[in-house]
Amino acid sequence: MAITHTETVSNLTVLNDGSDVVSEVTIKTVSTDDSDPANLTTQSEETYSVDTSGGSSAAGFVPFGSLSETVVKSWIADEISKSNTKTNQEAWIESVKNPPTPAEVGKDLPW
Repeated sequence: MAITHTETVSNLTVLNDGSDVVSEVTIKTVSTDDSDPANLTTQSEETYSVDTSGGSSAAGFVPFGSLSETVVKSWIADEISKSNTKTNQEAWIESVKNPPTPAEVGKDLPW
């Protein structure tokens, strides 16, 4: 009964100046509990800004057509590691597996 997380790049946004410099990266995180994947899977997307100040002349610049998912994720690795997405998704899965007891419940009338 383990929860696995898969993070993939789902979208890239580039500057609208013809340079194809990536300005935003969207990461899709899918979290699944292997005890019941059909009911215990959740996903979300989070968008991260990328520093574009150096443009295509920045050190280590990679042309858009040569990008890989690994390279793109390396640009935002620190931000991804600070994200609460995985923690929030684990909490959701746990709440589905073990729903909290409601503080109040309806009760049939005694008459």
